[in-house]
Amino acid sequence: MTGAEKSESGLRVLVVMFGSLALFGVTYVVASSMLNRHHASVGFRAVAIIIGILGFVLWQAATARLILMKDEFTRRIHLIAVAFAFAAVGLFIFTTDLMQRAGFIDYILLRTIWLVMFVAWSFALIGTGWYYRR
Repeated sequence: MTGAEKSESGLRVLVVMFGSLALFGVTYVVASSMLNRHHASVGFRAVAIIIGILGFVLWQAATARLILMKDEFTRRIHLIAVAFAFAAVGLFIFTTDLMQRAGFIDYILLRTIWLVMFVAWSFALIGTGWYYRR
């Protein structure tokens, strides 16, 4: 494989990853704005839910496909990063639940949990990759 072919495949991976993430973001915004219309019919709201779910599923499928394209070592790094991210997000959810019930904090939006999940997974992926490749 030549250098040009490697860079094209790397560019293709980035395009698929960021494209699917952008599609997820767009479908989430569209679905959220559709659901903010309380006067909308049941069918309209059901379509909004389907749009939001489809964007999420496509992003997850693209991420899984890109991970499965890699070698066993890279897949292991992703698996370990997901395990660390799961532990961090679990601790965050458990802690915020207890703090809510104790009256220290107010309601936590699902968007906040999503942000914590994405950041935790990103840092875990960077940290795991750094640890195993050094």
